[in-house]
Amino acid sequence: MKAAALIERRPETIRTKTYCQICEQACPLIVTATTDRIVDIAPNRAAPHWRDFCIKGASAGRVRDHPDRVLTPFRRIDGRLVASSYEAALDDIAQRLIRLGQDFGTQALASYTGNPNGFSISNSAFHNAFMAAFGSSNRFWVGSIDQNAMHYVAKAIYGSAWCTLLPDIDHCQCLLLIGANPAISAMSWMGAVPEGWRRVLARPEGAELIVLDPRHSETAQKATLHIASLPETDWAFLIAVIATIERRFGFAPAAYEQAVGLERIVPILRDIDMAGMAAYCDVPVTAIEDVAERFHAAKTAACLARTGSAMGRYGALTEWLSHLLNLVTGRIDVRGGRCYNDVPIDLVSVAEQVFPDHERPSRVRGTKPIAGAYALAELPDEILTPGPGQVRGLIVNGGNPVISGPDGVRLAKALAELDLLVGIDLFVRDSHASADWIIPGSHFLERDEFNPLSMALSTDPWVQAGRAALPLPNSIWPEWRFYKALAERMGLDLFAGLPDPSPPRLIDGLLHGAGFGYDEVWNAPNGLGFLPLRPGKLSGALRTPSGKIEATPAPLLEALQQALATLQQPIQEKQYRLISRRRMAAMNSWLNNSIGHEMRDLRHDSIEISKADAARDTLVDGDVVTVSNMTGALCAKVIVSDSLRCGVAVMEHGWEASLGGVNRNELVSAIDLDPLTSVPRFNGTGVTIEKGHERLHRYTER
Repeated sequence: MKAAALIERRPETIRTKTYCQICEQACPLIVTATTDRIVDIAPNRAAPHWRDFCIKGASAGRVRDHPDRVLTPFRRIDGRLVASSYEAALDDIAQRLIRLGQDFGTQALASYTGNPNGFSISNSAFHNAFMAAFGSSNRFWVGSIDQNAMHYVAKAIYGSAWCTLLPDIDHCQCLLLIGANPAISAMSWMGAVPEGWRRVLARPEGAELIVLDPRHSETAQKATLHIASLPETDWAFLIAVIATIERRFGFAPAAYEQAVGLERIVPILRDIDMAGMAAYCDVPVTAIEDVAERFHAAKTAACLARTGSAMGRYGALTEWLSHLLNLVTGRIDVRGGRCYNDVPIDLVSVAEQVFPDHERPSRVRGTKPIAGAYALAELPDEILTPGPGQVRGLIVNGGNPVISGPDGVRLAKALAELDLLVGIDLFVRDSHASADWIIPGSHFLERDEFNPLSMALSTDPWVQAGRAALPLPNSIWPEWRFYKALAERMGLDLFAGLPDPSPPRLIDGLLHGAGFGYDEVWNAPNGLGFLPLRPGKLSGALRTPSGKIEATPAPLLEALQQALATLQQPIQEKQYRLISRRRMAAMNSWLNNSIGHEMRDLRHDSIEISKADAARDTLVDGDVVTVSNMTGALCAKVIVSDSLRCGVAVMEHGWEASLGGVNRNELVSAIDLDPLTSVPRFNGTGVTIEKGHERLHRYTER
């Protein structure tokens, strides 16, 4: 054998500095790749606000190179998806959409966008521009699953759905977390604290972390105080804390300077029955009083309500009351509290351009959109209810609503009734079972762009170009190019007045007045850093009629009074309230689909219950049970947990049978919703658990 044959010839590699676009942490990355494969992904320690990264960013290359990835347009012929071409897709989709608009009107086309769409500024902007050019405001989105409460409350009290207050973690002496688990999910949800959990753990001596969560979560394990209240009672706990503070200390003078309407809440607070509220939450009265004392006494403090509470019947109430607690104790827009960040980019203006708002009520239920989009829970009705404006065509962009939304069985049936269903995605999902076309999606490691919103939504603002570590496969177009070509086929004008629109030109427009543009960002490989979170800037961002914080908007005040008037014990004997949890390696259904086979060591077909409940119902680890309610039923395996309070069960979100899991959202109603935001009860839905599966029934005849 010749010596040369013993030499391993490695292909040339290229290192690219970019950032992760899976969640709002936007961790800076260094990606090493060959001409066609990702070799390594590491954190970029030279970035202005360097942070570590998690397994999702480290494994992003496996998603990009996944063998099941869609690499060419597919068309459904005789019930089967068959490889096709962009030209054929554009011709057919354009003709069918033109005919759809002519026959039924432009509102007959709807769209649903998932998380990947929101993390690509080019995809989001061109998608929304296409819908606007077509003439349809029928936009549905993933935010109606978990973040509508935040947008609803922001619009009501600050005047814009995108006015986001960030926590000043580094200077916070008392952090009250409601339904949050940053030890796993990071310190981000419509606003990011880089390395937020590490910063929470590094809090000064004497600083307190208080966690309100029915599960003794990874975050609760590090808390100064953990209170395991019942799901969907967080609002009651908060109003009781506020009432205690008002009775004992009064409101901070700063609250009256910053806000209007506080006088309307005082009589309600003074009429609160503390014992009744404690019983409703299933916590001692002393726990409420203790939290009120600690929060008020702290030199600095901040309360944050997150997805745990937002994804339930009282999500909007809880979100509002978390802001109200901060306001009445003088913790809004001050050091150590919650602040509106002062960054070169105007977050409110940019977000409203990319995600345009409107006031048109939905056709069937008559609800108004939130942040410019309707709730996913309404989509089946809009498809199945005959009449003018009935949805007959749907574009699903980077989402899997049959799995991630409520009552997926009914939604799947509705999707099968559409005249046209187009999916744009990296993978074929359950939501594409009736799709006429599948258009390939791009991966963030293949895109040259950056998202100005990521910068504006960080406590440590910075901006970096997302550079393609690898080019898109020759057979795939970026989403924006597909929308642009489709609009040209149909004679539609995207971005009226902007000739030959492209992502760099759009981003330059969004950066108008920022003091820098696309080129400056592109020429800074490690990104540009700006001043950290500075308080005192909220007044300039308010869009309210009074120019101040509207502390007690009428709809929220009325909802509070109604909730107080209808207090009842929320847990029946032998009934459980279902909640979810997140794993570090997982994200949502769109990511689980591509990494699920690598996570088979985890139990995605399980239901966790407490030791006390297991003993009461004579259940043990591994028992097969039927989990059911009026919406659906499914089969799961019991895990007996020592981290749960009684009356609560945990099933993970976003899994399906093909990945060795069950879709727990089949148990969640699309009718029983938060009345203010139309968010389903993903956390709080009532279920019964019975040993065996002979009674399993999927409620298909509905």
